[in-house]
Amino acid sequence: MTVFGIKPDNYFGDVVLAAADRDGLRIFQYAVRSAHESGQATFDIDGVQQRIVRESGTADMELGSQTVVWRFDDTKLVEILDKLSPLIDGEGPGHQYIDDLNSPAPTLMISVDEYA
Repeated sequence: MTVFGIKPDNYFGDVVLAAADRDGLRIFQYAVRSAHESGQATFDIDGVQQRIVRESGTADMELGSQTVVWRFDDTKLVEILDKLSPLIDGEGPGHQYIDDLNSPAPTLMISVDEYA
């Protein structure tokens, strides 16, 4: 079963956690790349729609129970893509941080095989 989920309430403090397995991260990577190239992309895992939108000057996430909207500019989308590759290609669990978000928290932690 593919895993990808957002956990805004966690013990890391003011951090949004995106927890996934490698298959989930591959789907996320494809969607982020598609949004970077064409402006938007969506995918559904476990009944939650993840919608990624390229929007100039933004670094925000809107967290809903059935929909998560990621609004990032090109710079942030490229940063996410750069940080996903080592997580997907690595052999063990790991995580990467994306800083300087506007909302809902200043930091996004993307994790593979740690908290999924």
